[in-house]
Amino acid sequence: MSLTSGIVVTPLRPEQAGDFLRFFDHERSIAFADNPQWAKCYCHYYQVPKSIRWASLSAPQNRTAMRARIEVGEMEGFLAYDGGEVVGWVNAQPRHKLPHCFARLGISPTPLPCAPFEAAAIVCFVIAPTQRRRGIARALLRGALESFAVRGFKLVDAFPFKAGDSELAADHYHGPLPIFLDAGFGVLSEHKDLTVVRKLL
Repeated sequence: MSLTSGIVVTPLRPEQAGDFLRFFDHERSIAFADNPQWAKCYCHYYQVPKSIRWASLSAPQNRTAMRARIEVGEMEGFLAYDGGEVVGWVNAQPRHKLPHCFARLGISPTPLPCAPFEAAAIVCFVIAPTQRRRGIARALLRGALESFAVRGFKLVDAFPFKAGDSELAADHYHGPLPIFLDAGFGVLSEHKDLTVVRKLL
């Protein structure tokens, strides 16, 4: 558990399924209040094989899939709470639980000097619009890294977009590059739209 500026970061557990779903719920979501066209996602995108057309999945389908994954302990990540309410989320998981992420990212899987189950990947941050610029993304990243280190992971990869000076949250949902560099990540490779960064634990 990580605590900063009144923000408490905890790993997602089955009993928190309701908190997660309330944060993302399509019709009243605070997660995508300023980006409603993404509100159907429920952070399911990187769990879906590329052979399934993303546009064909509805909000209820994504919600049901994510609820099932959380309730059986197959979905990992970290929630940020402020006063008992979820204000942020990071999809940070063991790499073997994100088998479709590289196809969705449009890049080749990064080479590993360890077993896949000893590596983790960070693919998505969502911060409530009213809670941004409080350091919540950094708190989520710190909480994820601390948890992975304790669990014996060897490395963590992340994939920040090359968003330039854009201030649109949609351009930074992989997390902005500076927060990773500040946390000790190094650049592993460059691609047209994103940079791959890695931290050894």
